[in-house]
Amino acid sequence: MTHPVQRAAGALRTWSLLALPLIGMGAGLAYSLTQEPVYTADAYAVVSSVRQGVPTQEADFAQAYARVTVHPGLLAGTGDAYLADGELLRTTLQASASPDAPLIRLAALAGTPEEAARRANSAAAALTAYANRHSADTGVRLSSFAPAVPPATPSSPRPLLATAVSTAGGLLLAALIWLAAPAGRRQDDRRDDRQVPPARRPAETASA
Repeated sequence: MTHPVQRAAGALRTWSLLALPLIGMGAGLAYSLTQEPVYTADAYAVVSSVRQGVPTQEADFAQAYARVTVHPGLLAGTGDAYLADGELLRTTLQASASPDAPLIRLAALAGTPEEAARRANSAAAALTAYANRHSADTGVRLSSFAPAVPPATPSSPRPLLATAVSTAGGLLLAALIWLAAPAGRRQDDRRDDRQVPPARRPAETASA
């Protein structure tokens, strides 16, 4: 005997397996289409020694400069409003350095490719000027290694990635519902087995 709970569980399993992945796919695609694009441009600066014959840890200085790049006021004073806005600088500029090479990477975010490249180059120029003002004390100087160019594609959102992640979420939710629904049916079946009396044998029916 099929109870309404069993029918509802079966319908829920079928509906979830078909609809939830499609809903997740649509949600991810809608999110990627409604978000404003963000572009990332990279500028590189290299650390070199100014003291001939004196060993200098250029890679260590590169890491030190990368850590203090977004420190409030470090890059200010150039007349660039972007570098003077400490909060905007912390949220849109990332500096990193390789532990094996004296190379500093400055990645700037912006709403347009041209602005992202301008921000990265401006930050690299300001950091180079700051480092070179203190070269007599540190024994190293900075120079431009590769200027930033306007990126061809936005770094976010990524429609394919957003769609894939949301579709995977829909599949996971559908799988959880699929695994949870049979437990209710098995419980209802056991309840039916206890309620329905066993069938009589033919011999017992004839004697009766």
